[in-house]
Amino acid sequence: MSARLRYVEDPPPELVPVYEETKKATGRVLNITRLMAHHPPTVAPFQAWYRTTREGPLDLRLRQLAYVKTSQLNRCEY
Repeated sequence: MSARLRYVEDPPPELVPVYEETKKATGRVLNITRLMAHHPPTVAPFQAWYRTTREGPLDLRLRQLAYVKTSQLNRCEY
């Protein structure tokens, strides 16, 4: 499935640090971040939330299980 909006490759100046942080943490800028960049005020709160899911107390296997179960409950493909 492709995005309906184009990804923001060159972010506005206020999002450059967010893009850099994401690249440092994950090796790339996630597509969700590049889409959300169309509305810059949403990016920083999302990044803060995402950081807690990525770095929270659960180990990787349990986090992945939580992602899959949440997707199933919401009838989403994962």
